[in-house]
This record gives sequence, C-alpha cells and structure tokens, in this order.
Amino acid sequence: MNEEFLANAKVKDISGLIDANPALVTSDTSIRDTLEKIIVDTRSRHAYIVDENKVLIGSIRMNNVVQYLFPTFSLMQDKETFKIGSFLEYTTAQKAGEIMNPRPVFVYEDSLISEMVSIMMRERTNEMPVVDKQKHVIGEVNVLNIIAYYLKHTD
Repeated sequence: MNEEFLANAKVKDISGLIDANPALVTSDTSIRDTLEKIIVDTRSRHAYIVDENKVLIGSIRMNNVVQYLFPTFSLMQDKETFKIGSFLEYTTAQKAGEIMNPRPVFVYEDSLISEMVSIMMRERTNEMPVVDKQKHVIGEVNVLNIIAYYLKHTD
C-alpha cells in the first residue's frame, strides 16, 4: 500500500518540499566558487550547470568533487572507471564545466515518483534537479523530500 501510494504520486505533489534554490552555476564558474555554492545547503550535494538561458547542461555530483579533490587516490582506487585522461582533466581543471557530467539526470514536475526513484537507484544518487519543459532548473528533489511526503500522508 505505501509503495503504491508513493509510486503513483508525481514530483509536483511534493513541490512544497522541493528545494527551490539548488546550487546553480555556469560552466565558466570557478571550481572554488562552485564548491562554496555546494556547501551552502548541506541537504544537497550537487551543483547544476546551466547555460546563459538557465537551461540545464550538466551537473557536478559528489563523485566529481571527490575525484577533483583526490585525483591520485581516485585513480588508484577505481582504475576501471577513472581513466588516465580523467586524471589529467581533474588535476588541471579550473572551471565547473571541466569536471561536470554533461549528461545530467533530471525529472519533470509531472514525472512519477516511481520514475524518479528508478533514476536515483540506477544513478546511485539521492537527489536530482526538477526541470520545466524547457529544461530550466526549478528546484531539486531528494530522498528526504520523499520521506517527508510519506510521513505527511500516512499514519
């Protein structure tokens, strides 16, 4: 019953719980400024890269930050996925666009929570941006929002 209730809800149903001020930066933002934006609100561990029209073009997740801060350790620990090219990129990176994921995951307000959870599980993330039809970031949703929605609507 609880799973079905949550699965059939839409992201917009929890809109009052969505963080309306996620960390937004441009690809030219310095990495230092990006990291400072990320730590402003510790509920989120991402920065979303937007273009001049505020359209989502990338994201920086915690794994990107860890690889940037510890490139040698990351290379030694994860030789399969962290390639030499990535190592060089991370050691010389200056701007957010140089370490961002250019294929960010996201959900729309009309997405089902079950779709969102599926993406979160596949991508091993606890949060993601909510975008409008033009892919403007309008907020961020995370697992804590889902828990709060559940608690608010169940005994």
